[in-house]
Amino acid sequence: LESYKKPTLSGKPRRDRFEATLAGSLLLQGLFQLGLVGSLEEGLCGLSEDHIVYLSTDPQSSHAIQAFLSSLTIPATQKHRFLKTAVFVVDRLVTTPSGSRIVEAMWHAADSQIKSSIAQILISKESAVRDNTYGSIVWRNCNLKAFKLGVSSWEESERKKKKNIESFEKIISDKVTADKENGTENNELSNDTDMVESAILNDIVKPVKTKKTKKKRTDSENANNTTKKVKKSKKIKESIND
Repeated sequence: LESYKKPTLSGKPRRDRFEATLAGSLLLQGLFQLGLVGSLEEGLCGLSEDHIVYLSTDPQSSHAIQAFLSSLTIPATQKHRFLKTAVFVVDRLVTTPSGSRIVEAMWHAADSQIKSSIAQILISKESAVRDNTYGSIVWRNCNLKAFKLGVSSWEESERKKKKNIESFEKIISDKVTADKENGTENNELSNDTDMVESAILNDIVKPVKTKKTKKKRTDSENANNTTKKVKKSKKIKESIND
C-alpha cells in the first residue's frame, strides 16, 4: 500500500488518494503476520469508509487487510477498532471477489456484538447478497440463515463453534509444546536408530562376504586336489612301466 499525500492550500497533508502496490501489500502481510503493527494501527483504524472499500476490494491490497484480520499475533482489541468502521460497508464488500473474503475475515475476527451488526446489515440486503455468487458464499459460511431464524439459536450455534475452535487450538498448542519438549529425546532416538540400522547392515554384509570368500577358497582347494591327483596318477603309471 502506498499513500500519496498532496498538500492543501493550507500546507497540511491530505490522505484522499491511495494506490495499492504488490510490494507494499507483501510488506504489510509480513509485518501483520509477525504482529508488527506499531504505528500502522492508527493508519488502519483511521481509514474512512471509502478507503476501506477501495483497499478491501483491490486484488493486491485486500490481502494485506486480510492478513491484519487473520493474524494470530495481533490483539483482538486492535482488530475491533478497525471493524467498528468497516462494519458499515460490508454490504458494499460482500458482492465482490476480494471484498467477500474480507467480510469473512471480519466475521472470524469479530466478537458477538460486531457479528450481530454484520449479520443485520447483510440480512437487510438479503436478496442482493444471496443472488450474488460471492455473497451467497458469505451467507452460507457465516451461517446467516440461523441468525435470520432466531438470534438465540444463532448465538448458541456461534458459542458451539467458538468452543470447538478453542478446543482444536488447545490440542494444536499442546501438541506443539509436547513436540518441543520431546525434541531432544527424538533426536537421541533417531541417533540410536541410525546406529542400530548401521549395525544390522554390517551384520548382513559380513556373512555375504564370508560366504563368497569361503566359496572362492573351496574352488581353489578343489583345483589343487585335482592337480595332486593327476600328478600322483602319472607317477603310478611311470612306476608300472618301469
